[in-house]
Amino acid sequence: MPAEPTTKKERTPSFVATLKLMTTKHVKKQLSVLSDCGRQLYNAVLGESIKRLNGMRNSRQYQDALHMPKKTTEQKKERDAVFKQVRETYGFTDTGLQKWGTQCKNDSNFIGEKLGTHVCQKLSTRAFRAVEKVAFGKASRVHFKPKGDFVSLEGKNNETFLRYSNGYALIGDLTVQCRINKKDQWLAHALHCRIKYCRLIHKKIKGKDEFYLQLIVEGFPYQKVKLGKEETGIDVGPSSIAIVSDTQAQLLGFCENLPFIQEEKRILQRKMERQRRANNPQNYHQNGTVKKGKKTWIQSNRYKKTKEEVAELERRLAAERYRSHGETINHMVAHSKSVKGEKLSYKAFQKRFGKSVNRCAPGQFMKRLSTRITVLGGKFREFPTYSTKLSQTCHCGIIKKKKLSQRWHQCECGVMAQRDLYSAYLAKFVTTKNTVSLTQAKKQWSLIEPILTSGIKALKNEKKHRKVPSSFGI
Repeated sequence: MPAEPTTKKERTPSFVATLKLMTTKHVKKQLSVLSDCGRQLYNAVLGESIKRLNGMRNSRQYQDALHMPKKTTEQKKERDAVFKQVRETYGFTDTGLQKWGTQCKNDSNFIGEKLGTHVCQKLSTRAFRAVEKVAFGKASRVHFKPKGDFVSLEGKNNETFLRYSNGYALIGDLTVQCRINKKDQWLAHALHCRIKYCRLIHKKIKGKDEFYLQLIVEGFPYQKVKLGKEETGIDVGPSSIAIVSDTQAQLLGFCENLPFIQEEKRILQRKMERQRRANNPQNYHQNGTVKKGKKTWIQSNRYKKTKEEVAELERRLAAERYRSHGETINHMVAHSKSVKGEKLSYKAFQKRFGKSVNRCAPGQFMKRLSTRITVLGGKFREFPTYSTKLSQTCHCGIIKKKKLSQRWHQCECGVMAQRDLYSAYLAKFVTTKNTVSLTQAKKQWSLIEPILTSGIKALKNEKKHRKVPSSFGI
């Protein structure tokens, strides 16, 4: 009888719950050994993938496929079929490299005893995806994992090798207790959902190694905040955000409570540079410049300690930024059922406002806001700036370009408002055709104007007690 056709599994929504492992020195050492086995296997599969890619690229079939026409749909399909055949011939496929990685694991007595088959297959897939990016021109090269780097391990289900059960992480022969807060409703909800698979990760906190078990759980996370009922327009900058809804107007600085670590970080980086030069005088010319070519760098223990201090500063900043983003998102979600904003190029932001973007991460904020609103059943839409021109437009119909230094919108028709708040107000009336409905904006202006004015008055009162960014224009 012919075999029944295999059907793909339906993809279901999932989220991640992270549990801290209560580890001893012995357990940490065992987990580090597992990670090093994974690192060796990953590097082996990475090298094999590169070898297969180079062999495929040098073949006559591949060269012929490159010169095949691809103007019509049929020609593209024919060309893709040839490429697929060449990949299968040289084994440059996910399945082929998973088999090679499993065989490599079985041939090694040390790795074979330490790692499970599913973990090895996931590591092989990860290595293949890295080389595949090079094959498609999305990356210029791959990076092998050096000794000492922790490689995260993950399985394919919650049944073998790496799994979670009743408050314990079961990792091969190890049984490690997880730290669980029984009063945490979010975590209690996550632990009642079906666990798809687990992942072992590592973090360095205050110079100490900490291990965590990530549970990839089916479903949606527990929502502490319910979706609001208002329509909201936002205007995002590199370090600020303007929010205008039906009942409130706010001009906020991104992550206002974040510590400024630039000066402290700069001092530590200078210290690292002095230590690097003292340890490696052979790598520098007499004028202080670095020599060209391949070099060996010696890292002293004090250099490593300074490096860890810089990493700890960045970790603290990232954790506080993530918390601050969540606070602002919760506030917006509690009032909004629909959010509209401009689709911006955050790479361009990085070029012009590098330090602000590095500190506040507006792109990460927008991504999290979009996911949160959508999961709760609300609507999130980004529209192009070219067709709307919010910062140049007045609801009377006049379009006039402004300098970036001009922080207030002043029109000949008498309308006057803070620039960012007014752009956020106009964003509320952007239609599905990506144009501003000036008629609706004009009707609502009499209701929203006093709200914008009260928002500015509140900022002026706050200015007496705290520093307000100059970009607010107050």
